[in-house]
Amino acid sequence: MQQTQTMPKHPRASAAFSWEAFLSLGFRPFYIAGAAYAAISVPLWVASIIGFVEINGPLEGVLWHSHELIFGFAVAILIGFLYTAVQNWTGRRTPNGLVLGGLLALWLAARVLLFVGSGPLGSLGQILDLLFLPLAALGIAIPLYQAKNKRNYFAVALLLVLAVANGLFHAIALDLISYDSADVFLWAVDVFAIFVTVIGGRIIPLFTNNALGVKRAVRNQRLEDAIGLGMVLLLVSDIYFGMSYEAATLRAVGLLVLAGLHIVKMGLWRPQITWGKPILWILPVSYAWLPIALLLRAGALLDAPWDQVLAIHAITVGSIAGMMLAMMTRSALGHSGRPLQPTWVEIAIYYLIVMSAAVRVFGILLYPQGYFMVLGLSALFWVGAFGLFTVRYWGIVTRPNTIF
Repeated sequence: MQQTQTMPKHPRASAAFSWEAFLSLGFRPFYIAGAAYAAISVPLWVASIIGFVEINGPLEGVLWHSHELIFGFAVAILIGFLYTAVQNWTGRRTPNGLVLGGLLALWLAARVLLFVGSGPLGSLGQILDLLFLPLAALGIAIPLYQAKNKRNYFAVALLLVLAVANGLFHAIALDLISYDSADVFLWAVDVFAIFVTVIGGRIIPLFTNNALGVKRAVRNQRLEDAIGLGMVLLLVSDIYFGMSYEAATLRAVGLLVLAGLHIVKMGLWRPQITWGKPILWILPVSYAWLPIALLLRAGALLDAPWDQVLAIHAITVGSIAGMMLAMMTRSALGHSGRPLQPTWVEIAIYYLIVMSAAVRVFGILLYPQGYFMVLGLSALFWVGAFGLFTVRYWGIVTRPNTIF
């Protein structure tokens, strides 16, 4: 009798945790660490607002929240993405093994000490935090330079801008300079918005056309260049003006023009053709929060009944976090040898982050007297999105690739 073998419906990787697998590529440790931290830090921030938790580190109150949103959670995800992408772009290894583990330990120690460390421990946390970005930037600068990949040198420059912003945050906390931390936070957010603009402009039409098998999403390089220049000018403007209302009309006009260009760019992608595929539609939906934020900020500068902070949350929660989760799920599945087929978990993650942004932005506009309720509901959706990612992808990033 002839024997036949049947492949399991869902091929399984080794069930055991593997340090070799976990530290083999940047997305594995930094995606899971960043997502877990996102799910933990926001509830801690909300708890500190209502007095349930006290932040004892050198960064107090809103300074800790804004710093950790960018330089804790977002930077971890960004480094994980860049280490993975640069290896693909150049064909050269980015940090892995003990070097990658050391960077993860540096990042993690800084997070703990900045929350609980007082006195010398708090100072140590600041030193470790200041070291992380320059060292992490070397991890992409070296392979990009070796491969003469000049097209992506901008990523190193932007990481160094973030390192300067991080230094300013700590200088403000130590009363070494008289500068508004909200202004530093703003241009750090601008840096991430540039990453979303450039990377999103490359991958969204590419992924759409590859998945659908037809080239219906269009990418216009001249438009990309114009928008990229506009985003850099926005960063320069925000470094100079910050969150002030100086030259408000002129700046608002610039923001409106820039938002219009982003909308035209999105229109060329024909995002409606992605609606049936969650792993695709989450990309343009997340990107759409960028022009929404620019419009909201322009309105605030023109005396609309909302603050510029609302626009910042549209970018951070809607665009930055949304694009991150879109890429985290996609690249973690692809680089672990799994098909790009979202389960109910991925779909729930996408809906939860979109709802978190919508509640945080539009809930405040529609129900301003319910600020704490809106804040709590948005935080709940946020924790749900990143918590689900952490639980679902722990087994993926800590085990060897699935082989089909």
